[in-house]
Formats: sequence, C-alpha cells, structure tokens
Amino acid sequence: MENLMTQVKIEAGGGGYSDSGVGSFSSFQRRIEFHPARKPFSGLSSGGGGVGDFKLETLNPGTSDPARTGSSTGQSGKKADGSELWDSGLDPELSFGITFRRIGAGLENLGNTCFLNSVLQCLTYTEPLAAYLQSGKHQNSCHIAGFCALCAIQKHVSRALQATGRIVAPKDLVLNLRCISRNFRISRQEDAHEYMVNLLESMHKCCLPSGVPSESPGAYEKSLVHKIFGGRLRSQVKCMQCSYCSNKFDPFLDLSLEIIKAESVYKALTNFTAAEMLDGGEKQYQCQRCKQKVRALKQLTVHKAPYVLTVHLKRFRAHDPGQKIDKKVQFGATLDMKPFVSGSHEGDLKYTLYGVLVHHGWSTHSGHYYCFVRTSSGMWYSLDDNRVVQVNERSVLEQKAYMLFYVRDRKNIAPKKTH
Repeated sequence: MENLMTQVKIEAGGGGYSDSGVGSFSSFQRRIEFHPARKPFSGLSSGGGGVGDFKLETLNPGTSDPARTGSSTGQSGKKADGSELWDSGLDPELSFGITFRRIGAGLENLGNTCFLNSVLQCLTYTEPLAAYLQSGKHQNSCHIAGFCALCAIQKHVSRALQATGRIVAPKDLVLNLRCISRNFRISRQEDAHEYMVNLLESMHKCCLPSGVPSESPGAYEKSLVHKIFGGRLRSQVKCMQCSYCSNKFDPFLDLSLEIIKAESVYKALTNFTAAEMLDGGEKQYQCQRCKQKVRALKQLTVHKAPYVLTVHLKRFRAHDPGQKIDKKVQFGATLDMKPFVSGSHEGDLKYTLYGVLVHHGWSTHSGHYYCFVRTSSGMWYSLDDNRVVQVNERSVLEQKAYMLFYVRDRKNIAPKKTH
C-alpha cells in the first residue's frame, strides 16, 4: 500500500469552468501526472471517531513547509507509522514516539477510588512517561520481586489507551494500594496528592538498578521518574555583610504552593520564590565567613526546572486538614517558569498545560476527585471515573484546580549533544 497513495498534479488543457460551475468540454482534456508518495500511507483516519480527530497532511511537502524545516529528525518529525516522535532533548532514554490522537478508557470506581482514578488518568496522558512505558524497556529489564509499581502502571496505561469508548477497572493498583503506602486503606477516601507523591516515589524505587539506594545522588540521575518529573530546588542564604552565599539543593517531584495570599498560580510562584530578610532574634544567621550572627537574605528558587511540572495547590491546611480553601486560583494554558528559575538552562522555560485534577467537596475525608486531560490533537476531555466527555478549554481553565500538570514545550529544548 505504501506507494499507492500519490499526489495528483492536474494541468488544464484549455478552457475552464464557467461562472455556473459547469466545466466546458475542453476542461476534460487534461494531463494528469502521478508522483510516487514520499510519505507512507497510514490510513485516512488518525484513529479517532470524530471530526476533531481528522487531520489533513500534505503528501509531498516542499522545503518551505514549516513542518519539515523545523524538524529535529531532518524529515517530517514523525515515525514511519505516523506517530509523532518524542524528541526529549534531555535523555535518549525518553526519545520514544507516541501521541494520544484519541482519548482512552474511563475508569471504574471500585469503592472510593476516585482519588486513584484521577491520578492514573493524568499519568496516562503524560506523554514522555507513556512513551517510555509503551516501549517496554522497563518490563524487559525489571528485577523487582513481587509488586512493581512501574510494571503495574505500564500495564494500566497500555490497557487504557487501547480501550477507547470502554471502561477499565484498575484492580491491580487498587489491590496493591498498601504497597504504595502503608497509610492507605482500600475503600477509604484518600488524598489524591498524597497518592501521587507516594506512587511516584514507589515508581522511582522500582526503576533503579539493583543496589542503588533510592535517596542517593546517583539515584536521581539514573531514575526515569526523576528524569521526567524531577527538578531541583535551591535554598540560598546571602550574608548582607560580606555577600557570602550558602546554597543547599534538594530534589523535588512536584511543587506545593500556598494559595492563601495568591489569586493565581503565577502569584503563588512569586510568593514561593520571594526573598526573606533574616534580621533578628531566632532568624539571625550565623555567617560561615564572618563567624558571627548577621543580617541575611534567604531565598528559595527552582534551580533545575523539571521536564514535566506538577503543581500542587495547598487547599487543605496543615493544622486543620478538615478545612478547605475553596477559592478559584487562576491558571493558564501556558506557563513561563523563567522568572522563578535560578540555574542555567538552554532555551526557554515555557510549559503547556495537559492535565487538571479537581477536588469537589469540603475536606479530604469527603468529596469527589475528577480530572481533565488534553490529547495530542489539542482536544480536552473530562474524565470522571467511567464518564468521559469532550469539553472546551475555557471550561477547563475555569476549574478550581487542586493539581496542575504542565509539560515543557519541546521546541524550546536545545537538543542534547551525543558523545
């Protein structure tokens, strides 16, 4: 079938079409030239069931076609099977091709499991993670005896993406809930953010080579989870007397932001990275160079921005977990992290929203979790357990979000040099 698809070039042999739209006899005397297609035939439909999934592509694009000239592959930026290449620019391990041209399955609620379902759906549509899992690389080298969180996620993602229009029951992940954290109980409502943190940590441990401690510096460099979700925070204290700077770095998998004094995510990030003056009492700083207590400036910044940025909006107070901050916090379809990053980086730090997790209710002990995800075609869907509905972006941006999922724009990432 590969060479049956052709580009048709029609040259008029004279005459033309009249104003009435009916062609004259001479319009049928045309020369038709057939040129072999340079792009493999991958079917007329891109896999979806609706108009929104249909995509027109030029068969023989010229060199002026922006899809060709900007490609990192030197051709069309797509694999032979028509799927887009995930060129991470960060690590060859993440350069696997996958797109979500259509939405996958809804998830059955197995008894207060909406917190788990909503997190699983957001992870399923995290492109670099799903691309790696679909490659089968981990499963082929897994050395975990017993329950492996990464293998369980891999099986779930594969089932969910192939079950469009159907309902999948995530039984394996529910039955092994206590393997993720001893604090969790089956059939009890749990906090979605707490589950997400523990699930990523469990996946992190499962993807490390044998003998590598999960909290060692080398673990963060080798971990697939940290390559995708991981960033680094810098806590800096600067002596106001001698300008000596003391830096401490800590890895993170998500950013938890206070929203009491913030009406937007941008403001919450501004507050998160705001400098604080240490100028007296218990806040006085002992300078290592001056050898005395001095006034100092303390600031927390993102030193290394993650590839996938997960933002947790702290709606539940630590001293009163039953009380919820239910106000609307504005967030955008894009996010520029450059003002909040202190470390060096290549390219821009612009991110695109692809997932929004919402908690509806008044406390962590009651209420309901659901989410919204964006497919590769730009379509947004509401995923509420087994109910899957297409929605517009405006309705997504109006949500009182609990967690936000952003992925760094690929075009802004400088290609990683190969040695």
